Amino acid sequence: MIDFYFSYRSPYSYLILPRMLKLKNDHNVDINFKVVYPIAIRMPEWFKNKNIFFFIPFVRDFTKKARKLNMPLNMPIKPDPIRQNTLTGKISDHQPYIFDVSHMGQLMSNRGKGIEFAFELSTLIWSVKNWNKDETLEALFAEFGEDLNEVREHIKLNENQLVNEIELNQQDHKDAGHHGVPLNVYKGKYYFGQDAPFNELIAELINDGVIRDF
Repeated sequence: MIDFYFSYRSPYSYLILPRMLKLKNDHNVDINFKVVYPIAIRMPEWFKNKNIFFFIPFVRDFTKKARKLNMPLNMPIKPDPIRQNTLTGKISDHQPYIFDVSHMGQLMSNRGKGIEFAFELSTLIWSVKNWNKDETLEALFAEFGEDLNEVREHIKLNENQLVNEIELNQQDHKDAGHHGVPLNVYKGKYYFGQDAPFNELIAELINDGVIRDF
């Protein structure tokens, strides 16, 4: 089994999803999908004194990687799941999107659709303007045989449970030894990132006979 830690604001988490789905669907690897809140929520101090100029190289990097992977990505994302002052790096105290998104993701994970839902919703977040409109989310949930109104009502009634589940994921994430995402953990070793570390994970799976190739 692979523990896969995922954040709904991380572009690199989005970019690794097709390969994680390939491991699951084409190679029958057991993926334990674990939603965590973005680092902006878990460690907002990390962004202190980091403004838009600090992040420009990262934006260029993941935009280039998206093109290479033939995955849709339009910048800037609107609305950004995290409200943040791009000039100062300060994370807003008011966060109207990320908790709803993360709790939707955790609920769908509980219903056995976590990684598949994450791929579809992340594709919307990173490529469609106003991805949070009701009609867009209604269509998305309908693809999974779910009703947006029922999902929202369930989240409202069970929010504490969903928060506790995500916080447990975050504790496991911390115990694994790294705070970043995407993070895969296999046999007690973590693989952070979606480039060379992922290839190292694949090599380990092949070496152990879990998969034949990739």
